[in-house]
Amino acid sequence: MERYSKQRELILDVLKSRKDHPTAEMLYNDIAQKMPGIGIATVYRNLASLYKSGKIEKIETMQGDPDRFDGDLRPHIHLQCSKCNEIYDIFLDEEENKQLNDKLTELTKLINADFTSSKIILKGICKNCKNKN
Repeated sequence: MERYSKQRELILDVLKSRKDHPTAEMLYNDIAQKMPGIGIATVYRNLASLYKSGKIEKIETMQGDPDRFDGDLRPHIHLQCSKCNEIYDIFLDEEENKQLNDKLTELTKLINADFTSSKIILKGICKNCKNKN
């Protein structure tokens, strides 16, 4: 059983209140304003704990970029822009989600495996970067 931690609760609350996908440092900057004296190592440690316990998602980004975090646990797909590195959420309706899961189940059967879950990160160019060209 995980012990209660005021720092962990604040980190989770701040992450869930954000609509972007912040890095640990971005979260630290927000949290340090609310809880002066908190260390960056505490933020990293608590993010790891929250991820391990399934309370947040960790998004491993393009090579060399820091991991990003997501407090929204509803099923969704991410798109990371290869130009600006921003990460966008793509939410599917119930029928689309079922169709995707059915297709993933079908694909895993090709290698005689069982599908249990997915974490999909699409790479591409976001609409903002597309419009700049």
